[in-house]
Amino acid sequence: MSAIDKTPRSSPRPSLAQAATETKAFASLRTAGDIGGLGVRSIATAFKPPYSWVQTTIEESNLLFRRCVVPIAVCMFAWTIGYAFILLTGFVELLGAEDRMPGGLVLGFTREPIAWVSGMVFAGAAGAAITADMAARKNREELDALSVLGVNHIRTLIIPRIVASMIACLEIGLIASFVTVVTVYVLGPTYADISAALVFKGITQSLLTTDVLALMFKFVLFGGFVGLVSSAKGLAAKGGTEGVGRAVNEAVVLTFAGVWVINSLVNLTYLTVFPQLADFKG
Repeated sequence: MSAIDKTPRSSPRPSLAQAATETKAFASLRTAGDIGGLGVRSIATAFKPPYSWVQTTIEESNLLFRRCVVPIAVCMFAWTIGYAFILLTGFVELLGAEDRMPGGLVLGFTREPIAWVSGMVFAGAAGAAITADMAARKNREELDALSVLGVNHIRTLIIPRIVASMIACLEIGLIASFVTVVTVYVLGPTYADISAALVFKGITQSLLTTDVLALMFKFVLFGGFVGLVSSAKGLAAKGGTEGVGRAVNEAVVLTFAGVWVINSLVNLTYLTVFPQLADFKG
């Protein structure tokens, strides 16, 4: 009998296609594809009867709003005091332009901080909760149970959370705008050493309808993006409780980045379409 060859055999080298599918770039593309596919299926399902998701949407939007309203109010009050008054007042006084500060603050905050602070607060509070809820449901095999019962989980769970996120983000964004304007009006005369009438004039001249509409449009986009990404990340969670935590972390990081990108693209688009808005009249 011939001796048995005990030399270990090397495992076959993976093909180029297999190696490509294991890269981080491919994983990012697959995540984007999953999110886009879920969005397409959600839109297609939302316009088909029955519309049983409407009542759930109302309840979910109320829950998300109550979860975010206090954090956004505190954040915008702190931002207005710290960044606007404490940081910029001295610089404006050096230029001798105290009368321009209230209008400039409202205009600048409307186009930038109100938008992305609201979006990031919503992503951190509401988005994380949505991801954790969906991931926990998947780990408990609730989604499989719904499929066995013939219940469409997209109509029952996904669509209400996406639409509710759009509504709730718009609501907390309007709260953030209100807190900013009131803070500037109440504390502006104290910090800038100008009259309340001059503060009010600066606010009314700088607060344009186009800027307000663009800001509301951003809030709706932020909410839809956060709801979609958070739901998709929850559905893709694996590995028990550790997988839930990992999904929440990934969802928050991705939605934070998306908020900045959406804000920049919307600003670029509407300032290009309406170049006259670059003129400051406050």
